[in-house]
Amino acid sequence: MKVFKIILAALLVILALVITASALTTRGTLPTLLERMDPENLAAQDAAMQKAKDRVTTALAENNPERAQRSLDRYINGFSAQLTLSGRVGYDLFFFRNGPSMLALALFLVVAAAGLIAHALDRSGRVRKLVLPAILITVLYVGVYIVENIAGANSMLMTVLKKGAIYALLAVSMNLLNGFTGLFSLGQAGFMLIGAYTYAIFSIETQSRAQVYQYYAGGIIQFQLPALVSIALAGLAAALFAFLIGWPVLRLKSDYLAIATLGFAEIIRAIFQYDGLGPLTNGSNLLRKFTVFDTALFPFAVAGVCIALIALLIHSTYGRSFKAIRDDEVAAEAMGINLYAHKQMAFVISSFFAGVGGALLAMYQTTVQAAAFTSAMTYEILLIVVIGGMGSISGSVIASFLFVAASEWWLRFLDNETMLGSFRVPLLRSGFRMVVFSVVIMAVVLFYRKGIMGDRELSLGRFRRRLSHRRKGGAQDG
Repeated sequence: MKVFKIILAALLVILALVITASALTTRGTLPTLLERMDPENLAAQDAAMQKAKDRVTTALAENNPERAQRSLDRYINGFSAQLTLSGRVGYDLFFFRNGPSMLALALFLVVAAAGLIAHALDRSGRVRKLVLPAILITVLYVGVYIVENIAGANSMLMTVLKKGAIYALLAVSMNLLNGFTGLFSLGQAGFMLIGAYTYAIFSIETQSRAQVYQYYAGGIIQFQLPALVSIALAGLAAALFAFLIGWPVLRLKSDYLAIATLGFAEIIRAIFQYDGLGPLTNGSNLLRKFTVFDTALFPFAVAGVCIALIALLIHSTYGRSFKAIRDDEVAAEAMGINLYAHKQMAFVISSFFAGVGGALLAMYQTTVQAAAFTSAMTYEILLIVVIGGMGSISGSVIASFLFVAASEWWLRFLDNETMLGSFRVPLLRSGFRMVVFSVVIMAVVLFYRKGIMGDRELSLGRFRRRLSHRRKGGAQDG
């Protein structure tokens, strides 16, 4: 078995090298490909075909690869009958059009090969536990990259994936407070607002500040920070506000805490629209022209790292203290847990990641305005937490993608009037989508009272145990 794994790993590495070589060698061969696709020069005899071909060469001369790719697709789709697209030409054309995706696939093959070799040579068993999670994470990110290159960055699928990743971080950060610590806070939108504004203010292009702050003489900040630094500052700003608010607020319990944090979110939204702070926040006007992400891998990477840090915190001694406070404050205090200090810690950390999520949301929306961060945004995040399961990280992640997909994509056809001949289908009109969505949410809550995952987590170890148990059961039956 060990030899077989090493041989398979070697074959995967060879395949990865072949794919990489093919993708790299075809990268700059578009002019040659155009000639090989039309060996008889039929374009010279067809004006429309020549015009389509010229669009490709013009985009290439302007060093605009995206436009060249679109023009090439139109050229091939419009004149596929006249072009030679088989054999070596078809092979090179495939790698030219899908070069980035093929390079990502080659990376996955290398990771899989490394995992096989580590699994075969490891005697202690420690490395084996890390192999499958590493391969699954690589599959996730490589899959997102390939889907983005195939479906397009502006497709509805990528919109759902990008927004779902951001909402997953926001839901997990809220679950840390509401689900794992038992503090019912409704101030999430306020901390998201602080994070979004902090990020936007410090990442606006310097040459564009006069245009953005046109009513406030260009604003008081006249420099630009890198995106990652601005995101970190967004989280720190939200954490600072949480620390200050936590002093009086965390003395409250239950509904009183929820009302106090909800009031904070509404107050902070009004303050950020105050004209007196206009040189910093731009008043009630939009903040724009700040750095945004070009690929879905960015929010996936940032959200993934943040969720991993939250998971590590929950499985630490601090996380066990949070759960003890949630289950019974009197017993937790009797065991020596400082209730106020741990509540403050959970509140500040949750707010930090809410600020990071707000920064990512600003990058996704490309503009920031305080009026958009209403209490309804907090209720959306709370709804995701409840649907996924209070006290379940994987439940919050799953529910985030399902929530965004259902609300933004799957049910959108219900907003369009539909005619079957001369008969108009009743109820299908603008706004009906949200009615059906509300009914779906009610059904989920009724049938899954503890949420999709409850307080459980997705576990590879549990999956292996169930699989081995079924195999043993089948062997005994046989």
